[in-house]
Amino acid sequence: MIYGVLLSIPEKFVTKYEDEVRKTIGYGIARGDVISFTEARYRGDVAFVMLTRSNRAAERVVSELKELPINVKVIEIEGGS
Repeated sequence: MIYGVLLSIPEKFVTKYEDEVRKTIGYGIARGDVISFTEARYRGDVAFVMLTRSNRAAERVVSELKELPINVKVIEIEGGS
């Protein structure tokens, strides 16, 4: 099972919260919770997708970001054979 965090910062909050989100991602990488991440920009909004090592790691990252006025969600990706 692979877990991840989807995160979207609306255009009106990008300048205020983007650096704080990047700092949280950096701390997650340093702890080993975040394995990798990527970002995208579209019409002023910024989105991040992070892969985490476990559900607990994903929930930890989300709890650090919950107070911000951004959209954040834990996802679970099932692998098939």
